[in-house]
Formats: sequence, structure tokens, C-alpha cells
Amino acid sequence: MNKYIKVLSLMLALTSSVYLPSVNAANTIRGMLITIAENTPVLIDRLNNLALNEPKLLQQIIKMAGTDAVQLERLLDLAEIYPVRFSQLVTINSVATTQKLKVEEEQVSPYGKMTTLGTINDSGGIIQ
Repeated sequence: MNKYIKVLSLMLALTSSVYLPSVNAANTIRGMLITIAENTPVLIDRLNNLALNEPKLLQQIIKMAGTDAVQLERLLDLAEIYPVRFSQLVTINSVATTQKLKVEEEQVSPYGKMTTLGTINDSGGIIQ
């Protein structure tokens, strides 16, 4: 049993690290999973079942929960009890994340992506 928990926590940490921006975040996910394994083995059994049967769903849950164990359990409950609502929540979250990225891109350059075809000369014009 202990071996399975270690393998599961390693597998979850590696699959979720694809979505995380840094290695430190993967370490906190691993720490969260170890804490869950120590405190609530029933939740680890549920996560293991999900990892074996629906790994894509597990990745979505972990991505949305981040490093919060309470959120992880709530999302898992929602996915099991109300799968349609959970899929709607995933869609809303992905749109919100996309919109956040768009806003961040617009803050970097209010004019969007700009290209020039030619060379800018010293007088300020473009030589084509």
C-alpha cells in the first residue's frame, strides 16, 4: 500500500507539473499529495481510481485545485456527483484563464503585435 501511495504521488506530481510554471510548484503539489496520503487515505484511493480510469479528468482537477487540498477534495466531489456542472466549471475556468492571458498581453503592448516590412531609416520613415 505504501508503495502504491508513493507511485501515485510521484505520478500525480509529474503529470501536474506540465501545467505548472515552476519546479517549486510541483514540489508543493507533491507535498500536498503526501499530506493527503497521511491524513485522508480514502481521498488517495479516490484519486488513484481516477488516475487509473480517467487521467485527463484528474489533470483538470489538479490544475484547478493548485496546491489546496480542500479545493482538490471539493472539485473531486463535484466531478463525481455533478459531472455536467464540473465540465461547465472547467470551461468557465479555461475561458477565464484565456481572458486573463489576453489582458496581460494587452498590457504589454496596447497596439498588439507589430511588424515592419523593410528597414527604418534615420529620418523616421520605412525604406521598402
